[in-house]
Amino acid sequence: MSAFARHRRALLTASVLLTALGTTAVLPVATASAAPTLKAGNTAKTAPKPNPAGRYAGKAVAVGKDMVAVLRNDPKAGGPEAWIRAVPKNWRSGDPYMGRTLAKLDRGHVTAAQRGLSLRLVDPKGSKPALRVTGAKGGPRTYALPKVGTPDARGCTVITESFIGAGTVAVLSNGLSGPSAFFKDAGDGTRFAGVVNRAHPSLPESAGFLAQIVDPNGAAPKLRTNMEGGGHPASTTPFPAPGCVK
Repeated sequence: MSAFARHRRALLTASVLLTALGTTAVLPVATASAAPTLKAGNTAKTAPKPNPAGRYAGKAVAVGKDMVAVLRNDPKAGGPEAWIRAVPKNWRSGDPYMGRTLAKLDRGHVTAAQRGLSLRLVDPKGSKPALRVTGAKGGPRTYALPKVGTPDARGCTVITESFIGAGTVAVLSNGLSGPSAFFKDAGDGTRFAGVVNRAHPSLPESAGFLAQIVDPNGAAPKLRTNMEGGGHPASTTPFPAPGCVK
C-alpha cells in the first residue's frame, strides 16, 4: 500500500471513530430526492412526471450563514426562482449544493427570512430580476439572476458527490461543457490532486492514485478510480446526467 493510501485510510479511520462518538459528517448530494415530494392525493393519471435533478439545479451563490441561493430563470418552469438551501460551513463554489431547502422565492413569494437574513426577489416580472440579501455583516448584496436562455437559467450543470475510498470524496459534475471531477478530503473538505475533464481526462502519476474519465465525450461518462495502487481492482462511478441539453 502506498504512503498516500495509508494516509487516506488513517483519515477515514478517524472519521469512523468520530461517527461512533456521535459526530456526523454531512455531504450534500445533487439528487431529485432533495426536491419537494408529491402530495398523497396524486394518482398515477394526474401526478406530474418525476423531475430530474436538473430541475432543481442552477447558479449557486453563497449568501452567508451557511446558505446558498440557487438562482434560476427558466420561463418554462415559472420564471425567476431563488432556492435557498443549507450547505456545510466549508462550502465553496463548485461544491454540491442540493442540501435541505429552507425557502423558495418566485413571482408568487418574493420575500423570505432565514437565519437572520432578509431575502427579496426584486423585479420578478421585469427584464433584470435579482436576489437582494440584507442583514449580513458586509452589508446588503444583490445577486443578478441568470439571463433567460443561458445554461445557468435552466440549471444545466448537475453535481454529485461519491466516496471513492481512502478518505477521499470525488465531486462529479456534468453540463454543457462535459463531465468534470475534483477530489477532496472526506473529513475537512480540503481539495487536492487536481481536476479531470474532457481536456485532461486523467490525473498525472504524481497525484498518487488513479482517476480517469471513461468516455468523456460520450453520452454516459464514468469516473474510474483506484485508491489502493497496483494489484487492486478499480471502481467506476457514473457522472450525473446534465439538467438540459444543447
